[in-house]
Amino acid sequence: MTSRKTFVAGFTVFSAAALTAGLCVSAASASPLAFAQMQTQAITQATQVVDSLGLSGGGIYLDNGKAIVNVTDAAAQQKAEAAGFATKLVKHSFAALTNAKNSLDGVKNVPQTAWGIDTKNNQVVVKIYDAASKATVDKVTAAAAKLGDSARIEHRAGKLSTYIADGDSINNGQFTCSLGFNVTRGGEPMMLTAGHCTNEGGTWSGGDVSGARVVESDCPGADSGLLTRPNGSGDGAINTGQTISSAGTPTVGEQIQKQGQTTGGGSGEVTSVDESVNFDVGVLNHEFGTTAHTDHGDSGGPAYDGSKGLGTLSGGDTVTSYFYPLTLELQSYGLELA
Repeated sequence: MTSRKTFVAGFTVFSAAALTAGLCVSAASASPLAFAQMQTQAITQATQVVDSLGLSGGGIYLDNGKAIVNVTDAAAQQKAEAAGFATKLVKHSFAALTNAKNSLDGVKNVPQTAWGIDTKNNQVVVKIYDAASKATVDKVTAAAAKLGDSARIEHRAGKLSTYIADGDSINNGQFTCSLGFNVTRGGEPMMLTAGHCTNEGGTWSGGDVSGARVVESDCPGADSGLLTRPNGSGDGAINTGQTISSAGTPTVGEQIQKQGQTTGGGSGEVTSVDESVNFDVGVLNHEFGTTAHTDHGDSGGPAYDGSKGLGTLSGGDTVTSYFYPLTLELQSYGLELA
């Protein structure tokens, strides 16, 4: 095992906005904890409003800490504003954007590309990296063009990679990853990390845990890995003491915190949701993109907003970081937060 610490739980959080319903309270007037709680409340309330709008709802996003409800017609706009939310009249419903995104999921074997829903700009954002082959660029460009103004293409420098590298170590002197959340299954203590890490097999050690074995490992498709927690201790808390008491769905514009053994703590903003990311290891579905900075060895580390866990890190390009949703991991493996 290398000397670098493998984190066993989540980490600390300071969110950047505070809201009550659709109204913003400045960051200067609220503590970081209150700020995160109010942001979570606003997301929950705005989501309920959008759900009530049906096909007239265009999703939600946060703008400088303020919840914005997208609507496609005047009747929906009136209903959302009556509930206390700022609105934005958009062309595409969230259902239409989801259908557009799902159509792109039919484009196979196109590594170094990704696409997901950007509710702030009411589009599916399609990312094509420099490392993509000409055939891949042509195939993805043609597919995106069929979607008209419901999609936009962004060309990105560099290469997408899952954050695990030769010479790093998780358990056998070869690999290092970060563990995300302490969980339980049937009362047995376990730990969540990235599936592309646990795919390497072996037993893991780090912190006060040694001899942890792989229980579940899913990658590609998902990116989830489940390990035993032999010491049996550790509640659902960040290693700075921040409790993680729930799992939530990420929202575009939401301010998050992250942690990993290589880059440590940090913050970022959710920029896309339900993203299909075409890594060289295969397609990872339902990821959410963020502006958080991460690097090799951070894989499996958590993203969170206050006491709300959001996901575990898959990888990225050191500028954009992608996480797999915690809600899907808990559901897939039948887990509860510790």
